[in-house]
Amino acid sequence: MSWEQRVLDEIERTADDLIELAGDLIRIPSENPPGDCTEVSEFIAAVLRKAGVDVDVHDAGQGRISIVSHQGPAGDRHLVLAGHSDVVPVGDVSRWSFPPFAGDVVDGYLRGRGASDMKAGLAGVMHAYVVMHRLGVPLNGRLSLAAVPDEEAGGPLGADWLLDQGVLDGATGAVIAEPAERTHPTIGQKGSNWFRLTVSGRPGHGSLQPLHGTNANLQAVKAIVALQGLWELVPDAPADVRELIALSQRFAEEREGYAPGIGAVFDHVTINVGKITGGSATNVVADKCVVEIDTRVPIGLSRAQVLARVDELLAAAGVEATVEPLGFRSEPNWTLPDDPIVVELVSALRELTGEPAEGVLQWASSDARTFRSHGIPVLQYGPAELATIHGFDERAPVADVVLAAKTYALTTLRYLGVRDE
Repeated sequence: MSWEQRVLDEIERTADDLIELAGDLIRIPSENPPGDCTEVSEFIAAVLRKAGVDVDVHDAGQGRISIVSHQGPAGDRHLVLAGHSDVVPVGDVSRWSFPPFAGDVVDGYLRGRGASDMKAGLAGVMHAYVVMHRLGVPLNGRLSLAAVPDEEAGGPLGADWLLDQGVLDGATGAVIAEPAERTHPTIGQKGSNWFRLTVSGRPGHGSLQPLHGTNANLQAVKAIVALQGLWELVPDAPADVRELIALSQRFAEEREGYAPGIGAVFDHVTINVGKITGGSATNVVADKCVVEIDTRVPIGLSRAQVLARVDELLAAAGVEATVEPLGFRSEPNWTLPDDPIVVELVSALRELTGEPAEGVLQWASSDARTFRSHGIPVLQYGPAELATIHGFDERAPVADVVLAAKTYALTTLRYLGVRDE
C-alpha cells in the first residue's frame, strides 16, 4: 500500500479523534481582543507531546504563545502547515441559539466560535501532522507545524513575530488553515490600509452655529464624502494576475452567493467608515472628530498611492486633517496558480472531491500577507460555513473538517515527496 493511501486511511479511521480535538479547541476561549492564548496554546502543546511529537514553545509576551514542531530531514523543500489559535469575540451571547463555546456536533456540523475561523482547520493541521508522525512517513523534506496567536486583531506577536525570529527560515511553501470555500482555496488578497482621520475644529456655543465656531463633526462629514472618491482609482494589475482577478470576480458572484456586481471589489479601493467619535456635548460646537477608516487596496495599486489620493481628496474638499496608520497594514499580495504548493493542494482537492477546484483571491487580510512578505509562497484552505464566520451561530461541516485534514496530508506527501525505503 502506498504511503498516500496509508495516511488517508488512517485519517479516515481516526476521524472521530479529529472532531473531538476540534471541539476541545473550541471549548477553550481565546477571544481577541483581549488575545491571551495561553490556555489554548498549552493545550495544543500537550496534545502534540502526548502524541510523541517534539514541541517548541515561543512566548512573545502578553499571552501570545506560538507552538511549533518539526519533522523530516532538511532538504530542497520545507513546508509549513499553519493556523491561528485566537478567535474573534462572541459578541451578544443572547443572539446565539447555542452556547458560543459549545464545541459539539449537531446535524453534521461542528458548532461554536472558531468552528470555521479557524479551530477546525487548526485541528485538521494538527491531526494530519500527528498521523504522519505516528506512521513514520519517511518525508523527503522538512515539515513544520505552527500554531500562532494574534491574527484576528492584526497584532505583531503572532506570525509576524515568529517569522521575524527566524523560526521558520528556509520554508519554501506554506498552507494556512484559514476558512475557504470547499474546492476553492485562496491564493491572494487585497492590501489592507486602515487609517485614523483626525479633524480639529473651533469650539463655541451650539446656538451660534454656523456663524460662530468651526464644527469638526461637519468637517469630518465633508471628508467622509470626499473620500468616497477613492473608489475611482484605477489599478494596473500585472498581466500574470489578470486572469486570476477575473476568475475571482466570477467566483464571488456564482459560488459565494453575493449579489451581482460584488466582484467589483477586486479592482477597486473599498472604503468602510467603521467608527466616528466627535464632540463633547450637544450644545457645544465640536472641537474634534476622529474617524477610523478601513480601505482595501486592489492588486495594481499600493498603499502609498491610496494615501496620496486621500491627501488630494481632502485638499480638494477644503478639509484639514491628520492621517495616521491604524490596525492591519499590508500591500496586495498573492501566490501564482502555477507555484508548486498551489499546484499540489489544488490537485489533491480535485482527487479527493472529484470536483473542479482552483485558487481564487480574497478581499480580507490574514497571516498569508506575513508569509509572503518573508518570501514564502502560501495559500489558504480550511473547513468552513463561510456565512457564519465572525457572526453568531458559527459552525463548520464535519465532513469538510475531515476533507481538510486529508488535503493537508496529501499535499504534504506530494510537495515534499517520500524517500525510498
